[in-house]
Amino acid sequence: MDSKKGMSEMQMDPGATSKDTAAGKRKMKKIVPEMGKKAAKPSVWKIDSTVKETRPPAFLHKLTIPVDDDDRDEFNESWMGTWGDFIVSMDRKTTIPSAGFTDLVTRRGGVYAVDTLQLFEVKVSIKETSGSMWPLHVYGFIAARDSVDYKRNIIFEREKDNCQIISEGFPYLALTGPARAVVLIDPVYFEIDLKVNGTGQSEDQDLIYIADPFRNTNPFDSSVFTSVYTNKISTLELTFGHIIMSVEASISMKIIHGSWPDGFRGSFAARTASINNMTIWLLQIGDNNELPLADDGTIKLQRHVVCAEIKNAENEEYLEVSVGGYGVGWQRFDAGLHFTPQERGKLKGILNVDSCEIEVTVSWSLIKYC
Repeated sequence: MDSKKGMSEMQMDPGATSKDTAAGKRKMKKIVPEMGKKAAKPSVWKIDSTVKETRPPAFLHKLTIPVDDDDRDEFNESWMGTWGDFIVSMDRKTTIPSAGFTDLVTRRGGVYAVDTLQLFEVKVSIKETSGSMWPLHVYGFIAARDSVDYKRNIIFEREKDNCQIISEGFPYLALTGPARAVVLIDPVYFEIDLKVNGTGQSEDQDLIYIADPFRNTNPFDSSVFTSVYTNKISTLELTFGHIIMSVEASISMKIIHGSWPDGFRGSFAARTASINNMTIWLLQIGDNNELPLADDGTIKLQRHVVCAEIKNAENEEYLEVSVGGYGVGWQRFDAGLHFTPQERGKLKGILNVDSCEIEVTVSWSLIKYC
């Protein structure tokens, strides 16, 4: 056997210099893969239903707060007296868009990952002595005012001629906001003014009015709060999360292939790792409702702004976006994606409900808080 067959071509070349040999060794070293190094985790990945949630649920704080509907004029005068030059009038809504810094290349002053409030649900109940009866035809608004612009960041809004009908069996309001992240630097004020539309000859009734601050308690971990507001007529339970060091995510969905299954109900939702026991409902469609679509296939979500804790050294954070389709005969399709929170940029993923292919885009942004 020729012993030279076990030698490299560089060694076999009688004209090779020591410099050539060294270069060859360096070249060979580059193509040798590193051993024992784990591959980087992808920024978007499908939910594995076999993996169990190991992170404990966020801690729940419950507060009971009596309210006085007569505080309306006092709050309006105080707010206008302090911030009137900025907001002009009390009914002005925030005009700051979500995902304002998605394309930001380098950080600017005043743009950071900050503490935010995430609204989960609003439950209404009436007292037996109120004289009201189920179902309730509710209209009015729920808004948050923060130090970004002191204007109303609408969470729920219905006009008198477009009331939401809620029942004793399902007394939850269909939330549509916020329009942008609710920033918890100075106290955030919840401003709530709800009424019941009278039926027949009965007059409209004030349900509840609230102007109440929530202050940053500086929790070590993201937490859940339920503020229970009571007056002589009703009780309103406002459940929200305090998410520490968070970024803003603006979610959009678009059908890129196929169509939503005929006659299927649907639930479109989001959830964060830091508060994994609460759901943000982006859109829910019932038995008799079609999936609301724009001409280009974009799904018209009721809510699209979510805040997620940015990755820290101890926990792997994610934003979960999921879709469930439910049809006759117990047909069911579930699909979900996890997105790693980013300071900026966009992430995309695909969800499948039967033959319907939905592209999910999450636009990430740091938050300007002043």
